[in-house]
Amino acid sequence: MCNRPDQHKAMDRGDYSTGRVAFTAKLCSDHSRPQNPGPMKFTMVKLNEGHGFNGESGVFVCPLDGVYYFAINASIYGRGHCAIYHNGEKVASLYHANSGDDRCTQVASMSSVLKLSKKDEVWIQVFGSRYDILATEDNDTVFTGFLLG
Repeated sequence: MCNRPDQHKAMDRGDYSTGRVAFTAKLCSDHSRPQNPGPMKFTMVKLNEGHGFNGESGVFVCPLDGVYYFAINASIYGRGHCAIYHNGEKVASLYHANSGDDRCTQVASMSSVLKLSKKDEVWIQVFGSRYDILATEDNDTVFTGFLLG
């Protein structure tokens, strides 16, 4: 069972007058090698400024209009295929294959800059036939996003 520090639900609350919106969340080992289509669950929320990210659903709900940066750094053992989705549309994807006798955990990453409106949704989704995206004590998979302006 993963420790879930600073877990916040995504909802329209708080004072956004500072314009600070940012989150960083890690994939918990309980959700390692996700098998279900749909948003990956990043339940170890380390930062959730603006309360836009919901780790239980894995979805960022935009609290303020603006331009945002999103990135995932995924630990992969074998093959991993995932994408950044914006309101149900794939905007960037990665595929990493790691096979053979020297197979080991490696990191793949992708990022995107998106113009969002309030209540737009962004998430990471796995697809393909294998989901070897890991979270262990020694290997992190991290989803990050923040408002650029």
